[in-house]
Amino acid sequence: MTEIETLVPAADPAVERLALVLHDSFVAYHDAYLEVTHRAANRFLNREWDEHQDDNTERLGLHKKGVWSAVDATRLILSDDAETARRQWIDARRRYVALVGGRMDFELAETFYNSVTRRLFEVVGLDIGLEFLWLGPTALPADDGTRGEYRNFPVDESLSESVRQILEHSPLASQFGDIELDVEHIATEIQAELDEIWDGYIDSIDILRPVFYRNKGAYLVGRLRWLNRVNPVILPVAVTSDGSVRVDAVLLAELSASRLFGYTRSYFHVLCRRPAAVVAFLKSLLPVKPVAELYTSIGYSAHGKTNLFRALYRHMEHSNTRFERARGARGMVMAVFTLPSFDVVFKLIKDRFPPSKRTTPEDVQRRYKLVFDRDKVGRLVDAQEFTNLSFDRDRFDEDLIEELQADCQRSVTVTEDEVILHHVYTERRLYPLDLYLREMAPDRAREAAVDYGNAIKDLASANIFPGDLFPKNFGVSRHGVVVFYDYDELALLSEVNFRKMPVSQSYEDEMLDQPWFPVEANDVFPEEFRTYLRSPRVVGEVFDEVHPEICTVEFWQEMKARHQGGERPNFFPYPQQYRFPEN
Repeated sequence: MTEIETLVPAADPAVERLALVLHDSFVAYHDAYLEVTHRAANRFLNREWDEHQDDNTERLGLHKKGVWSAVDATRLILSDDAETARRQWIDARRRYVALVGGRMDFELAETFYNSVTRRLFEVVGLDIGLEFLWLGPTALPADDGTRGEYRNFPVDESLSESVRQILEHSPLASQFGDIELDVEHIATEIQAELDEIWDGYIDSIDILRPVFYRNKGAYLVGRLRWLNRVNPVILPVAVTSDGSVRVDAVLLAELSASRLFGYTRSYFHVLCRRPAAVVAFLKSLLPVKPVAELYTSIGYSAHGKTNLFRALYRHMEHSNTRFERARGARGMVMAVFTLPSFDVVFKLIKDRFPPSKRTTPEDVQRRYKLVFDRDKVGRLVDAQEFTNLSFDRDRFDEDLIEELQADCQRSVTVTEDEVILHHVYTERRLYPLDLYLREMAPDRAREAAVDYGNAIKDLASANIFPGDLFPKNFGVSRHGVVVFYDYDELALLSEVNFRKMPVSQSYEDEMLDQPWFPVEANDVFPEEFRTYLRSPRVVGEVFDEVHPEICTVEFWQEMKARHQGGERPNFFPYPQQYRFPEN
């Protein structure tokens, strides 16, 4: 029995059983999670990309599966009397704390408990009695290396020797094909950076022990240290056709690291027993990055949601801004609003769609689930799904209240005192592309228009057809990257029939209100894209000059054929010019 367990007296049998079911369910979930994560190393070395994607999908579903299993099991134990059941659950929570309090993943155990609680008791808003609801300050583990999350490599005289030690102590050490060449590349890049930022000085390099795996890449994540200063150093590793590995680049800027761990990327597979310590290390490299996003980036999306939830309510306690409509064109499928002082948008599915939108609320949810499961390739915004959030009514603009009551009655309940969001998606707030193109200086608008085309091409390479290509459905990140965020018409290329526009047989055919030829629901005519990829003017100019193939049926049919043939393109989360030459 652990020390913390002795602090709590033994509960009555029902309470004890509830606590044990919760504990065992959490342990089973996290063990299964780590088992799937453990496969990533061999998937990478064996170049089993499809299997890795299958593992990713499986892992994403484990938390929900474990929570519902616990809900079903605890329902069999709880009293049928509501008041008695509540008392039992509160007592079980205290016992559960005793069982999990000594674990290195205690924060995940809290989130697991809250997920079970909210579903079991159908919690709306906050329930301080039932949930773990601390909204005050929390501390990440001390980042001193004493628990072994990372290795420290002093740089006494030779930077190259320290780099060699890093590679030789990594889990991939035996797989490097030409370690001396990798050392030369890495040391040269680091020295150039040191000369620029610290006049060449360095004390040591810290490297996290676990390798970060995602898609076709592996990453050694660390930091350079001099005095009290730190700087990211991340080594992307690629596997070659002969099964050996090579360092592909060196990422040494906070901006590069931020993009790597960004909200437009799929989640890493990181085999760690103490995730909070890994997040603390990452936070030292990325001080601006929210803790919620860091947990999500290493695969713990449920706990990322917990941190976002807490950050939102904590922010509201210390601010007086009101929810209002988000900037940009009003959507026909989603109502979108934001809290100006909080960098998130909230999206609700409307009750009714106009006839031009051939979709249903269920289809929209399916598409959001598709995005959650897939590789986002840096072009799709991660969306978090919440249920039964509650806020004071006076924190909402009345115009927004009227819109929600008129358009979202299935998703929202408005009373005299509160607004309850029964089903809502949250996304990081972006600068709407249509506004960006009109409001920014011409050179920045042109850069965004070029990247707009690149985003469409990247999505096609990832087997994604956005559906609606209007600029209003794209946004610009703080790093200037164009990403897609409106998923109500999104589809896989395999679901779309890309057709060439038939030639009309007469003038009368062209003047008809409806197409004179048969059109199925999944038919798309890329030649029509030219009509709405011309506004504002810079878009038309850029697409004519840089991206003319987007408006051709041949481009889309070729991309579709590649995916049907099993092609899996590379998506590097860093610029091409950062890559070392392959030898």
